[in-house]
Formats: sequence, C-alpha cells, structure tokens
Amino acid sequence: MLSNVEYTRLMEILLRQDQYIILLHQNADPDAIGSAIALKELLKSQGKNIMIGAETLNNLSKNLLSSLGEFIVASPTNHKNLIILDTSTPVQLGTFEDMIQKAEVVISIDHHETFETSKFKGTKYTYFINKERTSTAEIIFDIMLKMQDEGLLDKENTNYDKIIRGILTGIVTDTGHLRFSDVNTLKTLIQIFKRGYHISDVDELLRVEDDISKKIAILKAHQRMKLYSFSEFIIATSNVSSCEALAAKTILSTGADVAFVGADNGSEVRISGRAKKAVIDRGINLAKIMSQVAPIIGGEGGGHKGAAGANGKTNMEEGLKKCVEFFIQDLGGQSNGGRLEYTEETEIQDCWGT
Repeated sequence: MLSNVEYTRLMEILLRQDQYIILLHQNADPDAIGSAIALKELLKSQGKNIMIGAETLNNLSKNLLSSLGEFIVASPTNHKNLIILDTSTPVQLGTFEDMIQKAEVVISIDHHETFETSKFKGTKYTYFINKERTSTAEIIFDIMLKMQDEGLLDKENTNYDKIIRGILTGIVTDTGHLRFSDVNTLKTLIQIFKRGYHISDVDELLRVEDDISKKIAILKAHQRMKLYSFSEFIIATSNVSSCEALAAKTILSTGADVAFVGADNGSEVRISGRAKKAVIDRGINLAKIMSQVAPIIGGEGGGHKGAAGANGKTNMEEGLKKCVEFFIQDLGGQSNGGRLEYTEETEIQDCWGT
C-alpha cells in the first residue's frame, strides 16, 4: 500500500493541475484501461478534466470500455500534463510517446519491474512504482482508500460503481484469474467484496471469442517453434506477424516452461516472453532479460518476472536468440560448449505431419 508520505506527495502533484491525459501502453489490457477509468473518476471527483489515450486496446479492454460507457482518444493531443499508467517504457506508448517531449508534468504509476535501460528519464518525471502489487489496479485502489481517509470523496460526486468495476476487472485479469495473486491481492479483493461486488460481476466482460486472425497466429507460432532444453526446462521460441503475447502464453499451455515469441511488421519489432512459476522460482526475471534484449532490437523492454516484453525496430531473430542465451546464463549455464540442446524446426514441423 502507498505510504502516507508517498500518497501525500502524489496528491500534492496531482491536485496542482486542472487537466490531465492518462496514457496507456499499446494494445492496452484491462488492468491498464480499468485503472485509467478508475483514476479518471477519482480525479473528476476533485474537479479535474481528464482524458484517456491509448493507441490500441485488446478485445477485453474494448468490452470493458463499452460496458462502463467510457471513451478514449487514439492519437496524440496537445495536453502538457501526462499520467502514464501500467507502462514501463516510453516506446510502449506508440505514437503517444511524442507527447513526452513537450510535456510539462509526467507522472508514472506502475507495478512493473523497471531497469536503468528501460525507464522514463528526466527531471520532469515523478515515479510511483510498487513492484509488490500484482496489478496497477491495486495501486489505484490504494489511492482511493487514502482519498477516503482524507475525506476527499463523497457519494454524490464519486462514481464508486464505475471505479470498483474497473479496478476489479484489472485485478482479475492481471493475476490470471487469481493464479498469480498474493496475500495483498486477496486483502484488496476482500475489501471489494465487502462493498457488495464479486468476481462474477466481471465474468461477462472476460468472455471474448478469439477471432480467426488470433487462431491463425497461435497455430503458426506452434508450427514455427524452435525448442531448446536446459536443466529441467524446455524453452520455446517462435515468430508471428501479430498476437505475440497470446502466442507465448498459449505455447506455455502446450508444454513449454518458458516461451519467447517475436513479431516483425517491417517497421516495428516486438518480443514477448512468458514463464511458468517453476521458472520464476529458480530466480528467473523475464523483465530483466527483456531489458537486456531491448538494445539488441533497438528499443526498450520491461514487465514482470513471469511476463515481459521488448519493443524495437530491428533484429528480431537475434533478439530471440539472445533471450534464450540470457535465460540460460541466468540459470547458471552457458549458451555454448555443447550444454545447449537444440531441436531443429523441421523436426517440429514433422510433429505436425508436414
């Protein structure tokens, strides 16, 4: 939870300005959009003029946006005061990254791992990072509780229903339906449940049938897999044209212990990594690996220990290769000298009967 000192500092900065735009990473997930909606309502209750900006949303976020009657802007504006939520590196903002140069105030609220090579830099930035929280939505809930304690919120001017539904959706999705929750997450949920809400209240928002492009991306990711084994772990790499995060997640469900999937559309390279709990328990931090890979692909990277990504402009294949090397090195091994077992892609294709 935010300390009293952190909260006082945050509110002092937030209340100085009359208007903000809340910026989110590309393909914003429900934790990002739910947190943004909740924070927008909290600041509106203080008389602030707030907009939300994101280049793209995933399908779950589109459902949440529609359900809560919200809207966003999808291209940069002239706002000088920025709040950046759930975003560990500037490049993840897409076209909104250009707004940072002209901004006068930039406030970052996040729960992701942040490394020296992949963070917002400069004197105009103010950080509120809590890596102990499993979602940004939990941080926004902490802010709400502090505002209540200070007597800043009242029922007439605060849309609590919208705030709680946004926060609850963010928590449920970012913890993998509570699979990656911890004691603090459960304590937050208990407080939400005491207000009369339940996980079933957001179930309908989380039912999205994958469209055909996503299904094709998943199948191609499996067809193009290259497999490595080190220690007791199976490492998979692959490439798709889009949906790399979904592909990496799906590859884990079909047997890999860690997956790195790249996407290259000609102007941008993205690499997404996912790891199982057994891998994380061995001390692996994918956010660290992505921060190391980022310079190789000409970009920035970050995320969580078990789910992270890097965005850049080139060298996708080299980036994927380095993901494997850094992973093995972090396990205490070497990427050469015969200690790395490799299964050729043709053998994977044979498994598919091609």
